[in-house]
Amino acid sequence: MPQGEVTPAAGWAERLDEFAAGFFAAHRVPGGSLAVVTEGGTPFVRAYGWRDREARVPVAADTVFGLASLTKSFTALTLLALEARGVLTLDDPVERHLPAFAYPGVSRGSVRLVHLASHTSGLPPVRGLDFAIRPSQVGDPAQEFNRRDYRGAPDLGDHAALLDYLAGEGRPALAAPGRVVSYSNDGYALLGAVIEAATGEPYPDVVAREVLAPLGLTGAGFDTAAARATGRLTELYTQAPTGEVVRSLQWEEAPAYLATGFLKASVLDLAAYLRYLLWPTPGTLAVPPGRLRELHVGRGWAERFTSYGLGWMLREGFHGRSLWRHGGSLKGVSSHLGAVPSLGLGVAVLANLDEVPVKRLWHAAVNAYLGLPLEEPPFGGAHGHHAATALGRAAPALAGVYDSGEPWGRLELVPDGERLLALVGELATPNGHLALLDEGEFVLVTEAGAWESGRFVYGVGRARPVALQYGMRWYDRRAEPGAAS
Repeated sequence: MPQGEVTPAAGWAERLDEFAAGFFAAHRVPGGSLAVVTEGGTPFVRAYGWRDREARVPVAADTVFGLASLTKSFTALTLLALEARGVLTLDDPVERHLPAFAYPGVSRGSVRLVHLASHTSGLPPVRGLDFAIRPSQVGDPAQEFNRRDYRGAPDLGDHAALLDYLAGEGRPALAAPGRVVSYSNDGYALLGAVIEAATGEPYPDVVAREVLAPLGLTGAGFDTAAARATGRLTELYTQAPTGEVVRSLQWEEAPAYLATGFLKASVLDLAAYLRYLLWPTPGTLAVPPGRLRELHVGRGWAERFTSYGLGWMLREGFHGRSLWRHGGSLKGVSSHLGAVPSLGLGVAVLANLDEVPVKRLWHAAVNAYLGLPLEEPPFGGAHGHHAATALGRAAPALAGVYDSGEPWGRLELVPDGERLLALVGELATPNGHLALLDEGEFVLVTEAGAWESGRFVYGVGRARPVALQYGMRWYDRRAEPGAAS
């Protein structure tokens, strides 16, 4: 809950509006929206660009966008509502609701619902979401840019298939439940299956009844056809390998993974959602307002000052304040949502193009409200992270390829003089130079500052890291022939 409010900086809204328009233009985003909420209302709601670029239909405040992984917080809140009704508890073993659940290296009965919701189950990143999405993309011309190998890919069209896939996955668990944070889309897909098993109803219906309808989120839902029928659903745009922004004809769909990232909503819906989380009215949901704090209690540290609650990433030490936030990314979707409770401030950002660093726009909104430089990053400056990027003799021990197991989960550290350059993702996009902090932690420093952080993981007696955590995910280091430990 908010601890208090501060007086916003003079002219903050005008500064933010100008910055947002320039941000969307610089990143060639066809359309986006931005909202800022305070206890006094929603003083800032803006729409930018085109909902349909080709037909020149502008974005409006009620335009519906994909949310991608912002969906996870709605799943977590639904779990709390069902717990309040006595349908389940966060401490339930997964097998209580899904008897067929099994994963290599996981002891039966050891994984609880709270572990899945906090990404502490020990499940490693695997390729399930990519496989589940694939059938919905057949026939989309934008798929000509997809060079992934789908030979022998399983059909993950429902939760039963998902359970079979996980039981037969060849990558063992990372650790016992509760010991390691590693972002798992599969874990949240399992929570969707749990919700269905516990209630006997489809997951979307339960979320609508327990959260969306009571909060008046009239544009929010999972049904793409229904959203399109309203005339408010955005078109989708994606980036070709050449950098060209092209239209995509088909939304990504994955029925077994709805709970992990397939909700759609407008920025007005998200503003109302934030207002409830910051200033809950008793009786609106089944969840007692005091119980909402569980969403924002860290269950494990993933990287510097960053932990994960239930559906929310938690950040400490942001100008002496705590915040909670989450991002989302799918084809044609870039999103960011969160709040700084001590300011009584919430921000929502949506865009209809993928791979847009909208977290920077989210931070710009907070910075504008505080009267700080709009582009000040979360690491650096007032935060005291002044590590040098020149690593010298330390560089060879850290260089190499780190792989999460997902097609997009690749980070390569390559020598660049006395520095290490980070190449991220399938396209090996440069994302700054590595700067070591302490205890194996690092930030990636770009021309725009240090925006991403992580930490190296060393085995017992090892001089070289065996893995790293980055973006909440666990990345194993690829073996190098002849490399010494």
